[in-house]
Amino acid sequence: MVLFVIGLGLADEHDITLKGFEAVKSSERIYLESYTSILMVPGFKERLEKLYQKPVILAHRETVELEADSILQGAATANVAFLVVGDPLSATTHTDLILRAKQSSPSIPVKIIHNASIMTAIGSSGLAGYNFGQTVSVPFWSEDWKPDSWLERIGENLRIGLHTLALSDIKVREQSAQDMSRGILRYQDPRYMLIPQLISQILSAARSHSVDYLHPDHTLAIALCRMGSEEERIVSGTLQELLDMANPSEQEARAEEAEDDADELASEAELDKRRAARAEARAKKAFGEPLHSLVIVGKRLHPLERDYAASYACPASKFLAVAQDDYACKE
Repeated sequence: MVLFVIGLGLADEHDITLKGFEAVKSSERIYLESYTSILMVPGFKERLEKLYQKPVILAHRETVELEADSILQGAATANVAFLVVGDPLSATTHTDLILRAKQSSPSIPVKIIHNASIMTAIGSSGLAGYNFGQTVSVPFWSEDWKPDSWLERIGENLRIGLHTLALSDIKVREQSAQDMSRGILRYQDPRYMLIPQLISQILSAARSHSVDYLHPDHTLAIALCRMGSEEERIVSGTLQELLDMANPSEQEARAEEAEDDADELASEAELDKRRAARAEARAKKAFGEPLHSLVIVGKRLHPLERDYAASYACPASKFLAVAQDDYACKE
């Protein structure tokens, strides 16, 4: 029997390959890994079940990392499909499951079925895949936890002129630190990092370390939003221009401040929650619903890359001027 590890592609249930679909149809048990990414349609589990005409088991982080033996036991007696959004091996997240299958006794055959992922969809930005360096993942920060080791990777890429794909964090079925410390099994609402927060954390880390790169007005970037879906949105500009797209106008800012000042009964926590909701709404208006990723453009920028990426420039962008003056990208 076989453990199929199958990429689902980027957007919805129809992105699976024909080979992957046939493998699913031959499988007795189907698991959907549900914590590293999501399909960008509502009710995606039910959509998959309707297409496959089979039940789909959601595999949360604890299932894959702590209960992997139950998946492999099934694969010892029947075909089992393990579904992963995007490509199953774009990251090393699932290599442990594959190694366990190969090292089990008797060994369980594993068949990998690849698919499109954000790692291949970056071509839609107009930038050549050959010119990308290390990919980084930027996690949500909290008041007492602000990891920024990824900043050094961005710097290494930029120092040799390479582009950087920055993946934004998602939080699905996560517990708060407080609940975990108290032994309370309660999951927080899903959270998806959007372009403004991604850029803000990158610039904050750059300021904190006083790096000589990532200047907001002189660093080009491309926002890749909902790639592969019908709502795909690509926007280019400087880091500051992309950030400004989700900032309130002066009139909006004054109106929001007046509204908050007038609500004398609201606590500071309630006001913070209200402000965060407004910021999220503006980010979604500017860039669309999640998932979002960001490309930081390196200075090996080729004129063809420049012209293609500039076709996505936000209104009144200085993209071409920065490409010429700061990137020395000329004909």
